[in-house]
Formats: sequence, structure tokens, C-alpha cells
Amino acid sequence: MTVGRIPPALLAAAALAVVPLVTLPLPWWTAPRQPVVLLGVGPALPGAAARWPGWELLGPLRTVLLAALVVAAVSVVLLRSRRGGRWAVAARVLLVAAGAGLVATGVWVLAGWGGSAAAGAVIAILSGVGVVVLGAVRTPRATVVRLLVADFLAVALVAAAVPLLPGGAGPAMGDRSAGPFVHVAGLDAPQFRSGTTGLAGSAGTRVVALDAGVGAASRDGLAVVDARGRADVLAVTPHDPPSTAGPSILGVSGGRVVRWSAADALTVTGLDAADPVAVTVHGVSAASPPGPDGVVWLRATGDPPGTARLLDLAERDGTQSAAGTFLPVFTILGPTDSTPIDVTAVLPVRDGGLRFVAQAAGVRLERLSSGPTARAEVTVLAGGLDPGCGITGSGPASFLPGPSPLAVDAGGGIWFVAGEAAAARLVRLDPGGDLRAVAAPLPGAVTALTVAPAGDIVLALAGADGPALWRLPRPDSALGDLPPPPSSCTPHPAPVARPVGLVPVARAGRDTLGVPLGVDGRWAAGTAGPGAEVAVVAADGTRTPVGTRRDGTPGRVWPDGAGGVWWLESAPGPDPAIALVHGTAAGEQRLPAQPDPAAGAGGATGLVPDLGGRPPLLATPAGAFRIDGGAATRVLDGRVGSGVVRADGRGWVLVDGRLFTLDGDRVLGTVIDAGGRAGDITPVAVQLARGVAPAALALPRATVALDRAGRAVVVADDVVLAVGDDGGVSVVAQDRRLVGLGLFAAEGGLMAYDAGDVLRVDLP
Repeated sequence: MTVGRIPPALLAAAALAVVPLVTLPLPWWTAPRQPVVLLGVGPALPGAAARWPGWELLGPLRTVLLAALVVAAVSVVLLRSRRGGRWAVAARVLLVAAGAGLVATGVWVLAGWGGSAAAGAVIAILSGVGVVVLGAVRTPRATVVRLLVADFLAVALVAAAVPLLPGGAGPAMGDRSAGPFVHVAGLDAPQFRSGTTGLAGSAGTRVVALDAGVGAASRDGLAVVDARGRADVLAVTPHDPPSTAGPSILGVSGGRVVRWSAADALTVTGLDAADPVAVTVHGVSAASPPGPDGVVWLRATGDPPGTARLLDLAERDGTQSAAGTFLPVFTILGPTDSTPIDVTAVLPVRDGGLRFVAQAAGVRLERLSSGPTARAEVTVLAGGLDPGCGITGSGPASFLPGPSPLAVDAGGGIWFVAGEAAAARLVRLDPGGDLRAVAAPLPGAVTALTVAPAGDIVLALAGADGPALWRLPRPDSALGDLPPPPSSCTPHPAPVARPVGLVPVARAGRDTLGVPLGVDGRWAAGTAGPGAEVAVVAADGTRTPVGTRRDGTPGRVWPDGAGGVWWLESAPGPDPAIALVHGTAAGEQRLPAQPDPAAGAGGATGLVPDLGGRPPLLATPAGAFRIDGGAATRVLDGRVGSGVVRADGRGWVLVDGRLFTLDGDRVLGTVIDAGGRAGDITPVAVQLARGVAPAALALPRATVALDRAGRAVVVADDVVLAVGDDGGVSVVAQDRRLVGLGLFAAEGGLMAYDAGDVLRVDLP
């Protein structure tokens, strides 16, 4: 057998079948958009449009199957015998099959990728048609030559002309819906690249409203999805500052993108390589995403807590560099009746900002505005204290279990998620305070939320099928009314006492430990790792080492009442054991290690501070124990939450929501006991409004300490109760700023820690 004996038609068909395989490593599809590169503090730079070779469009399985079919057909053509017979029939059958496969491949690519991939697809289609004709029809040699020449000319002309034609949108990938919610695209694509099905997500992926739709910002850049659900990359960020959490891109407004260009610098550039704007603000410690009006809230390095400055993305042009402290101030003083401002948790809106704030139970939605003295003023928009209210048609009366992403529509309505787990619903709070909800359940947990320019609500959801973008078209039509508040609802109890004074006495900054020790401003500092040092720092910064932690963990420490501290260490050995350590300026003293009496009980073991210098009690989920001599001795049964022992040996310990009083290791009885209501999680302020006596309150969230006169005080939610030596209980203060603060029983009184500040709590 020789090549010359192979019929010309079969030889031509075999050659034609190889043509699409040869083009598979070449670009079959080029992204219609050229992304910009956001690098450093300069303007946006032009980037390269993504290109996909043919084998990537087809995928590994289709590529292998197609190549195997073509190779088989070509091999049988070259191996056919001189007599023909079955080899000739097999060769023609395989050629027809390979040609049909090429045609099907081309049609599939055109259907899925549109006109942008037409060149490679048309080559496959025309080559496949030629293979089928030449393999199925017996033709003279002259006719074979003419057919071959005509087919190759057609391939060349189409390949040259198709890129000049407008690309079609192609068929949609097929929408999935869950009630009124429509699936847009996945957020778990394996790579960040134009053409990838869905978008590549990462930690903290942000949903970003754009002038022409909605995109997703990740650590790699910014992308949108087309009508087929494939990614279209708008910008790439090849060098995200490593110290920033989540994507460096904060958001987009008016064609301008704001991003972290360094760990302490923001840069504003265009999303068009022809836009020369490059505005950089240095000395920024924290920033919000831009709001609907294109304003970013930020805090400059060195600003006092509660400061918020404004960066308007549209008001600056050209190339500029400025310090954050030169930006206009929205407020420099935090609100007096709420928590300090964290700009990263604020959504800027016209003339103010929105945020969720934790309270004794659940959260409340606040609007921040700036008063005439640059002090932030607060208006509560939604969220009451009473869990029994539930979600109602009144925003202020509704109980909101936890925070949610926020978005604002063109009518001033505020969108967020209310409720938990299967009961979570997407809701809209209108400017008048009425709350309405989408009746259909959400397809997953909402991680980001925004309003598209067309008015649709776009959500990033973590669902059963992975993270994805969903949209709610015609949102107003999907909203339904909610029931009115029940008659027993007490969302905003009237204040029952005056607020406390929070006086800064020291600054612990970012210290690993940062535990207040005394009202004079002393606090405990610590480091991590083997041989971690524990030191007592005075208010003037004088540092006195008091010992080292052998287990290398920067765990909690407790004051001893005489300037030193106690702490617990896990002791080495086959069984769980703990060692009590006393650190003073003279050195450290280690008591013998003891088996952990609460091993296996679940929960952490701590100490009940004893301000008389004695070894403190162990506070465990299984009870309070004395371990300073021999085996551990149980003093109290139950889960110990908090406690303190005065210098004279009188102590108060909170166990399972009840306050017990001690004299040494002798239990004298209970002074606050809710009886069968001990597990009630209703906020203390609501219990008081319902007529519950102070001595009968349930205390699900409480800290026990002493005031400056040595009287026992219990901070329960936002209420401070005083306990006399005679067992009398009274309300002495109420301040919602206490919720969420780290509170400590310290030498000389009650102390607090907030965002690096050591605070003295002065009671009225």
C-alpha cells in the first residue's frame, strides 16, 4: 500500500479534518473589552483583553474526544488496503463522523460564545462540511481539487471577515429562579478572567453598583457578567496591598473607582485608560465603601476615635496627592448616646450615614448626621430591644436579631435583611418608618447587597450551591405588608437612671492583651509566642515586667488588688491540667499544677479576681473551685459567668444567671434570682419596664465588679445595678454605650476597654 493508491477525495478529507485541530492552540475568542490595570498611585493603565485558545473554549473532554475522532479517521485513511473493502468503508464512516463532530463543535462554540468566537467556529464548521462531502461522495480527482480549493477559500474568507462583524449576544445560559429572585451568576469561578462562567470570588467580595449594571470586586479586580453569565473584566489589581482586608477596590461612582493603593493610602482613578485622574489620599487608617452619592467616609491616621472625614470621588480631577487630615470633617466627636463611629461599618448617604449598632438584644439601625459642634447625632430608624416584638410593619418597633448589608434605592428606601436562618427576609424601610418584606425566603445567606441603576436589588448570597449573585427585579411589586406590633411589645423602654461617665485614662492601642487593672490607668500588656512577656503599664507608659507565660498564649490576666496580676496556664502532661501563676514586680510565683476540674465540661476556664491578694477562685462551666491547696475544692455549682472578691473577703459571683454572695469560701445565698426565669434572654431594661423587681431580674448577659466605694455592681446589658452588703439591689445607671464594651473588675472601681482605649466607668 502507498499513499498514491489512496483515493484523492479521502486524502483531501483527511487533510481538511486536521485543519481545525491545528488551530486549537490559536486564539478562538477575544474579550470584547480591554480592561484597565490599577497599579500604584498612577492613573488607570490599558490592559490586555483576555484571549482563549480553541482548546480552552471546548474544555479538556471535548478537545480529547474531537482529537481522537479526527486522528482515528486520518489513521484509517492512511492505513486502508489496496483492495479497499472494509478499510475503505471504515475510512469513509470515520471521516463522516469526524466531519459531523467538527460541525457540531463549531455550532456549539457559536451558540455559547457568540460572534467573538466566530472565526475558529466557522473554520470548524466549513472544514467539517467539506470532510463530510468528500468522505461520503465518490468524486473524480478534478472535482476533488475544485471542492478542496473552494472549501479552503471559503474558510479563509470567513475567517478574515467574521472578526469585522458585530458579535452577537448569544443565547442566555438559562436563568434559575427562587420565587421572585433570579440567579445571575456564580461567585466561585476558578479564575479571574473574561469569559469564565461566573465570577471569581474571594474573601470579602463586594457587590459594586456601576453606571451600566452591577459588578463584583475581588482581590483580583472588578468584573461584571454578560447575558450568558460569563465574566467581563473591567479592571485588574495585580498588586493588592497585603495589609488590607478583602478587595482593595472599595467601590465605583460616576466612572471612578476608589481603592487602597497602599496600607494607608486611597487612590481614585477612572475606569477608562483615557481618564487621567489619579487622586491619592495618604494617612488613611480606615474607610467605607462609597455611598450612592459617591462619597467615602474615612478616618485619618492620628484622628481621635469617632472622627469621620469625607472624600467625594467626583470633586477632584487631574493628578493630586493630599493628606487625609486635609479632607473636610463630617464629625470629630462621636455620639453621646451611642457607640463610637467605625467608618468601615457605615454606608454613606446624602447628608449622613447608615449603620447597624449592637444593643442589649439584637441590633438597631441608626442614621448619623453631623451637629453644629461637629458631634455626631443619632436617629434610630429601626430595631427595638424586645425580642417578643418580632418583625412588624413598624421599623422602630421591630426586633432585628443581627446586622445586615445595607442598600438605598432612588426613593430613599433602605433595604436590608431582617430575621435569622429560614425566617430571614429581605425588607425595605421607607422614609416614613414603615417596614415591608419580600414574602419569599431568600435563596441563601446575604453577604452583600446593592441597588442596580435600573432599580433591581442585587445580592451576593452564600447558598447551598455555593456563592452566587442573585437579583430581585421589580422589587416594589415583590413587597408585602407586615403585621402591626403586638400589644405586649415594649421596643423602647423609658430610661430608668442617668448615664455613666466613660473617662479615657490610658491608651493600650493594638496590644495583644490590653486588660485594664486600675482606675489610675494601669493596664496589662502581653505578647504572643513561647516566653510571652506579661507587663503592667502605668498611665504614663512606664512598663514593669511581671513574668512570662510558658505556654506562649496571650491569655487573659486578672488584678490581685496590690499592683500584680494572676493568670492561668495549661500545664504539660497527658491529662488536662492548669497552673495558677502570680506575677508581681518582684517576679512570678507558680502554684503547683492541678488537674483541670472542668475538663470536658465545655467552655473556657477563667478566674474570679480577688482584690485582697489571695489566690483567686477558678471560674469554670462546671462551677467555682478553690485550687490553692491540694485538690480542687468546689465552692459553687453551675456555669460561672463573672465575679469579684473584695479586699475584706466578701465576694459576688454570677452563676447560671443568678448572683450569689460569698464570705471567703462560704456561700451566703443569692441576692439576684429570677427563679424559673433565670434563662430568660429578655433585655434587663425591658424586664424593668414590665415591672420585674431588680432582685428578681434574669441576667443572661452581665459583669460583676465593684464601684469606687467598694460596693458590688452588676452591669446587665445597659443597666447598672448596685448591691449593698445587706443584699439590697437598686438601679443606679443606664447607658446603652455599655453594650459591647469590654468591662473589667479592677482595683478601685469598674473599668472598660474599647478600640484600644482604657476607660474608667464613673457611676452617677
